[in-house]
Amino acid sequence: MRFRGISLLLFLALASDAHAQAPQLQTASNFAVLAGAGITSADSRTTIVGDVGSSPTPTITGLLATQVTGTLYTPAYSLTSPKEDLTLAYADAARRVCPATNDLTGVDLGGLNLGPGVYCFSSTALLTGTLTLTGSSTDVWIFQIGSALTTATGATVAFAGGASPCNVFWEVGSYATILAGNNFAGTIMAGTSITLNGGTLTGRALARSGSVTISGNETIVNACSGSTVVPTVVLSPVNSSIICGTAGSSITKTAVVLSNGIPVAGTIVTFTITGPDSAQSGTAITDATGSATFTIAAPSSCLGQDSVVATINGGTVSSNTTLATFSGPSSGSFCSTAPSPTVTVLTQTPGPPKQVVFSVQSSGGLFSVVANTPPTTNATVIIQSFDNGSTLALGVTATKINQSASAVVELTVTDLCGNTIVFDPVFATITIPAVQSHSKIQAAAKFDFDHRIVADFSGVARTEGIVLLQNSTPGVESLVITVNGTKFKTQLSDGQTKKLDISSALFHGTNKVKVAVFGDSGSSLDLTISDGK
Repeated sequence: MRFRGISLLLFLALASDAHAQAPQLQTASNFAVLAGAGITSADSRTTIVGDVGSSPTPTITGLLATQVTGTLYTPAYSLTSPKEDLTLAYADAARRVCPATNDLTGVDLGGLNLGPGVYCFSSTALLTGTLTLTGSSTDVWIFQIGSALTTATGATVAFAGGASPCNVFWEVGSYATILAGNNFAGTIMAGTSITLNGGTLTGRALARSGSVTISGNETIVNACSGSTVVPTVVLSPVNSSIICGTAGSSITKTAVVLSNGIPVAGTIVTFTITGPDSAQSGTAITDATGSATFTIAAPSSCLGQDSVVATINGGTVSSNTTLATFSGPSSGSFCSTAPSPTVTVLTQTPGPPKQVVFSVQSSGGLFSVVANTPPTTNATVIIQSFDNGSTLALGVTATKINQSASAVVELTVTDLCGNTIVFDPVFATITIPAVQSHSKIQAAAKFDFDHRIVADFSGVARTEGIVLLQNSTPGVESLVITVNGTKFKTQLSDGQTKKLDISSALFHGTNKVKVAVFGDSGSSLDLTISDGK
């Protein structure tokens, strides 16, 4: 009963502010993602409509230009004006008067139906379930949040009465975390950082001083441009590929049409295909969610790559361009002799940030490369499709987000013949901790060092027989690697890189590896166990 009363009160409050002016973002208004300390994306399927950039730290990791409909700003560009305009808009939103009746501190936004106005939280704000905003297309909502904004998985911001996401502003004191499966809306202006874990954001992610992290498959659409109604077409997924040879093989593309953030139903969308299947170009009509789907049937040859773009209003408004790749055959005499794909560690960069580049060779042609990473890493996969019988090195760059944590990057590579390999090298940073006692440890006496640390790795594959050691400065002075009871010893100098072959001690199946490092406290090294030569 208490929440029901609050919901009614909030819906009726602030009628006098129904036509309040929205904070003016000026040159920052065209950005879908704007950060101060860099942008990191961990999913190659993420699609962004609007400009993307970061300043003063311009680093953008894991995001390709093909994923952005707008400008992806490189370090060569100055973003001083957008950042200053974001600061002014943030301050403007923070200054708005929040009536005492609209103080929602301690109240979950989920389940509420709010009319236009200014709402405030003294500390944190939480959204579980669905928040409904009811008003006209000119009404404005401003949420002032003292510290952090957090949503539950699957949370939604819904609209009624013609209300627009372009007039919703979330002024967040510190950070915003939007969890997976969200259908969130509005402009997030965070004092520090923003994390998007996969879902849809109709609006903007603007972080004043911190970073923007996109950890899942996220669609971010900034379909707002001042007072002008700008229709936007988003075509997803970013790219699609299929191995032919199965009856009914096809690729389906989905276009979403929004106008100032609102889905547009009943609009004719033209799908234009450029490539071997250009004759299949056609149209579809958007449904109530603004979505129109279009299916491309696999041609008889099953070889070739098409580019696909969706347009509306007679072609005056275009979507991002995506790829549709049909490859084959999936069986036959060639596939009976084609070797499986191989993956090796090509290069490593100590950092920060620490990076590793893999090389993928697939003489059976390449169908897909999937990078599966834990929260400590992200990976960018640039797929250049090629037919069976050809070989091409393919770079996959993985970056550690948490420099102090161990990380594993698993690659699943499938060729056109259906051969699949899983490559999962072990990456770890081993650091000798500081200790109070300086007494020598008997097990390390032969090395004459004061301190040691031991790391255990289980599940190392039989093929992962090469250990790459990259010593830091200061680095460890010696180490012992024990593989199924067999010991391998070596000494290192500061900054030295060395490889050890432990394949002779590995069993078929999985193995246990123990690494003991010796040296002064605070010294460390980076270790990789893989099948790279």
